[in-house]
Amino acid sequence: MFVGGTFEPTPSTAWVDAAYTNFLQPLGMTVGDGASNICDMTGTAVCDAPLQVLTTPELLEEGPSTLATSQDIVSAVEAEYAAGDMSATDPLTIFTYSQSAMALSHAEAELMAAGIPQADLHLVMIGDGNTEAGVAPNIYNDLVTLFGGGTTGTNDTNALLYFVNEGQFAPAGTEYEGHLLNGAGTLNSVTPDNLYPTTIYTINTDGIADWQQDWNAAMAADNGNAWDALGSSVYHFLTTHIEYLGLTPAEVAAGTLTVDGLTTTDLIPDPTDWSSAWVTGLADIASSGGFLNSILESLQDIFNPAWG
Repeated sequence: MFVGGTFEPTPSTAWVDAAYTNFLQPLGMTVGDGASNICDMTGTAVCDAPLQVLTTPELLEEGPSTLATSQDIVSAVEAEYAAGDMSATDPLTIFTYSQSAMALSHAEAELMAAGIPQADLHLVMIGDGNTEAGVAPNIYNDLVTLFGGGTTGTNDTNALLYFVNEGQFAPAGTEYEGHLLNGAGTLNSVTPDNLYPTTIYTINTDGIADWQQDWNAAMAADNGNAWDALGSSVYHFLTTHIEYLGLTPAEVAAGTLTVDGLTTTDLIPDPTDWSSAWVTGLADIASSGGFLNSILESLQDIFNPAWG
């Protein structure tokens, strides 16, 4: 099952091909080549091909959209399980990128509570914002630092997250002027390493999955200037984070593996010729079904939020 990132509500054939060739084949998945092996799911219903594409919101309002995607993933997995299409000998692999990786991270506890067996799932994430160094567990404290620290920095951070409806990345119970931030504490944790077998691919300096390492390096290089650290992380979000689907299998294989519990993390060096990976990755992102519509919906959402 393939789930796209922000502005990628329905991953295209090119997107799925790149994900399958560069990341899943090296893990041992073999289903053959060609578009006939790819199908688009109707809602969260199972479709009849080995490579299934799940359509999800993937809007710029990251927190609420991520939670909606998480529920779509849970519903789709429950449908697969009820249909008998997954087992310990033939586990369902879920491939996610960026926003959907955070959604899958959030969905894990609900899937376990729903009785989905550990051996029946294999999770694969690229550009996961919920790694230990990812943006999701760290952005709140970094914003507090950016806005001057202490009470002032905390109040300004709470106000910002309240007004942009991204309270999901604040600690549980966080308030602004007596109002509880929407979803506070739901998306600021680290991807579990004890629920399901998981493989996480991170490109070194990725501005989402390696956010904190990049932030800390920039702070150290520029005498603690948090605005420069923010600029560096955003730059690597717009560059390195886009490269995943443009990598070659050899570049992916050059990564360094670490294992924590059920999670294997592959830290991939940023390619020397990163521009080639970036162009290819961006093309695959832009080819996704609903790409332009998701941008328009995100712009509309600024003035008329889809979620309260």
